[in-house]
Amino acid sequence: MQEEKTGKAVLARHTTQESVVDYLRTLILRHQLLPGERLVQADLASDLGISRTPVREALHQLASEGLVTISAYKGASVAEFSLQELEEIYCVRIALEGYAAFLAARFITEEHMLDLEESVSQMKEVFDLGDRVQLLDVNRSFYSLLYSIPGQGRLYDMIMQNLDLANVYRRMAFSLDSLYTSTVADHQELLRVLRQREAKSAENLTRLWLRQTADALIELLRESQQL
Repeated sequence: MQEEKTGKAVLARHTTQESVVDYLRTLILRHQLLPGERLVQADLASDLGISRTPVREALHQLASEGLVTISAYKGASVAEFSLQELEEIYCVRIALEGYAAFLAARFITEEHMLDLEESVSQMKEVFDLGDRVQLLDVNRSFYSLLYSIPGQGRLYDMIMQNLDLANVYRRMAFSLDSLYTSTVADHQELLRVLRQREAKSAENLTRLWLRQTADALIELLRESQQL
């Protein structure tokens, strides 16, 4: 681990699994811990001034999020992220979610709008708290509401499946201030065009934001591979 990793003194006073998870997740998403880098429990525990137990539990939690891989032979290491997988997932998302947003704008009702507006209000509350992890969950709930509007079960299932496949990349995206800071404003803009039933605008906005996200993540991964 690099010397300039701050926060150890604070973490040493908060030895819960959650605090260790948050700390290591931040280092991984900001590429202070690089893909393929080994995560030795004993070394991490010593560096952080805590016992191995919360470190071991934190690594398993991060493995469930796709940020860490655990091998019976090699132990834990930072997950290797694939540019090809990222591009493939986002190409599918752009196509499916753009179309679903188009349909949602055509079939949206006042009740749907109220639900979506409540979701964006919750999103803003979480954003104001600076909780990027919870914001990811609220963001998923918004899209679950939005893409259920057309009433096409197969389309919805495919979208949510690919959304969840992209979870590790979505977490990475929220670690980038350039993407994170515009989250609430982007969704408020989408609400505006949905209320006006501007189907093509809803599709174009959705496709544009997903493409911008994919491009930013591709640039980030390429930079990390050059380190």
